[in-house]
Amino acid sequence: MKPAVQTQVEIAFEPADLSGIQYDGWIADRMGINVEKRLLTLDLDMILEPFVNRPGKQWWAGEHVGKFLHAATYAWQFTGDDRLKARMDSAVGRLIDTQLPNGYLGTYKEADQFGQGDGTGWDGPVWDVWTHKYVLIGLLTYFSATGHGPSLEASRRAADLLYEVFVVGKRSMRLASAHQGMAATSVLEPIAMLYRLTGERRYLEFCHAIVDAWEDENDPETWMNEDGCRLLTSLLEHGDVYRTAGRKAYEMLSNLVGLLELYRLDPDERYLTACTNAWNDISTKRLYITGTASYHEHFTPDHRLPPGQAAGEGCVTVTWLQLTRHLLELTGEVRYADELERTTYNALLAAQSPRTGEVTYFVPLSGRKYYNGPRSPAARAVFPGASR
Repeated sequence: MKPAVQTQVEIAFEPADLSGIQYDGWIADRMGINVEKRLLTLDLDMILEPFVNRPGKQWWAGEHVGKFLHAATYAWQFTGDDRLKARMDSAVGRLIDTQLPNGYLGTYKEADQFGQGDGTGWDGPVWDVWTHKYVLIGLLTYFSATGHGPSLEASRRAADLLYEVFVVGKRSMRLASAHQGMAATSVLEPIAMLYRLTGERRYLEFCHAIVDAWEDENDPETWMNEDGCRLLTSLLEHGDVYRTAGRKAYEMLSNLVGLLELYRLDPDERYLTACTNAWNDISTKRLYITGTASYHEHFTPDHRLPPGQAAGEGCVTVTWLQLTRHLLELTGEVRYADELERTTYNALLAAQSPRTGEVTYFVPLSGRKYYNGPRSPAARAVFPGASR
């Protein structure tokens, strides 16, 4: 679909149009495995259950349907597989049917919606905005590919509710989620997407409010007695991700991907500089030879890259690829293309079983990989009852 707001910066590299082209080879085979053994077999009832019967058994269970729609839409655009389209259509219709009259499209009971958790900063309603983030990404990606009006309308209603709660109502986004607020503020990406698609100025205002929330000062009266994450300021001042916002890798990279979405539409050079600083720091000091980062889900100290079971969280691999793709398109610099190739071949595909299509949570450099199985407290993060 043609966006309402055009990119406001010059794009240095634009991917070729791949429509109508047939591919073969190793990567094409792996993509086929993902389609046949993951996207076409995933239990849709299971990932929609937390919306149909609130609350979900897992605090962040709502992220899964959004991730499915995001991945399936791109796969469908590439393959034209009608089976994928039918599954997406069904999932979207059933998901939208669960939206509450006020626009809520999460997985929590009314009393817990957009709450501040139970005091641990880890579980509970602190994942509500995070769930909305992935629902919005899934629906907006699907809308962009299909023009399905109800998906855009549902996205607007959900985003408008978030706007009322956090902008009009001035509720703290930092205190509405774990990891110094980065789980909630990563909703920046789909809100920027929504501004691009609709041109509604309130969504741009919302984006600015999210960026400002990174700098929220500590409130000693709250249970989360800590400094603001200072994501933008820290990356501009020293560019060291290990010394920034609790060094939680997945959530930090998610926020930076959103920041570059915003930069395309509202080109504040601080945004690009902060993301470039972070990318340089990760690529030179914290990146495994395979092209992924993190140990036990966090950025590591300079040049310390343990090879064991908790190396290279898969979500970090994906968001690293997303950040790198943005920088390639914005700058045209070949170093970003090199990293995309290295990470795709050596980390992304290494997480996939070529026999079953199952995916491992971490990609260790020593020992064995466990596909779709909880083998450690961190690895259990994608299974019910576990902690992210």
